[in-house]
Amino acid sequence: MSPFGRNRPPQQTDEERQAAEVDLERIRQGGIPLGAEQRLKRLATASTPFFTSDLSAKEYALAQASGLLPVAQVMGSSVVQHGWVGGQVGYYGSSGEVEGLSEPWNLARTRAFDRLRQEAEHADADGVIGIEMSAGGKLGGADNIEYIVFGTAVRETALPRRGDGDLGMCALSGQDVDKLRRIGAQVCAVVGHTTVFSVQLMPNSNYMLNSSGWFGGPGAGNAEVPEITRGVYEARRRAMGEVRRQAGAAGANNIVISTLTHSIDHREYEQVGGFKYHYFFVTMHVLGTAIRLGAHPPHPTPMPGPLMSINLGH
Repeated sequence: MSPFGRNRPPQQTDEERQAAEVDLERIRQGGIPLGAEQRLKRLATASTPFFTSDLSAKEYALAQASGLLPVAQVMGSSVVQHGWVGGQVGYYGSSGEVEGLSEPWNLARTRAFDRLRQEAEHADADGVIGIEMSAGGKLGGADNIEYIVFGTAVRETALPRRGDGDLGMCALSGQDVDKLRRIGAQVCAVVGHTTVFSVQLMPNSNYMLNSSGWFGGPGAGNAEVPEITRGVYEARRRAMGEVRRQAGAAGANNIVISTLTHSIDHREYEQVGGFKYHYFFVTMHVLGTAIRLGAHPPHPTPMPGPLMSINLGH
């Protein structure tokens, strides 16, 4: 018993310590723990694999009807520490992207989805559907960016299987995947990007905020802050441009966007004389699924056209 009345944690054995060191090195290289890889490889060779899934009963039934066999629950995770931002922050210069704040989001997302892909490949899957995502972090602080994704790895049983290394991942539900297959669309890859754009106010806008406050004050009139509006447009343009580039690299000809969110964070600093300068961070998150229309014949059957029904009260 410890002096403070708490039990000490059990000491690791040499074997456990060595296994932990191996896992840490694999994670540093962008991989997954050895135990997870071995478990998934056993599932890949099992004749009747027992698996857990994030799919609802309806999604599971639709996947089976579409020719997709659920194989295993897979996940990917990454925690990234903010690096040094320094002079990139808005008040040291004009408006522009703060790469020191954008990059941790993009690194965490890329590594989490890459680990999800690795798990699916070890399970001998052809794709991942029904992906659920959780992401968070505190902009501008020392907090970590945390990204974790779960999904269900599936194996193709109806259409020709993909070649080695060509894994179809999507941020879509099982129902949406079924609809895409019925119009002959192939899922290519998950695409995503985060842009953090710093907005420096011009003197007029800065004076307006000093006079009325960020949320307005007594007698304050309605007035747009054009620099912030432009910052939102610019953050979206940069994020969507990168997403389109990723989709093109995956051989897609269309994108289904599942997440498009933004936040605006207010900062201020005071100079000699008490005059306050305001600047803002616009953060834009985009996540979608790159698809290729016309990749295969509609399966299992084409979606029916719209039907009109008239109820005459009889």
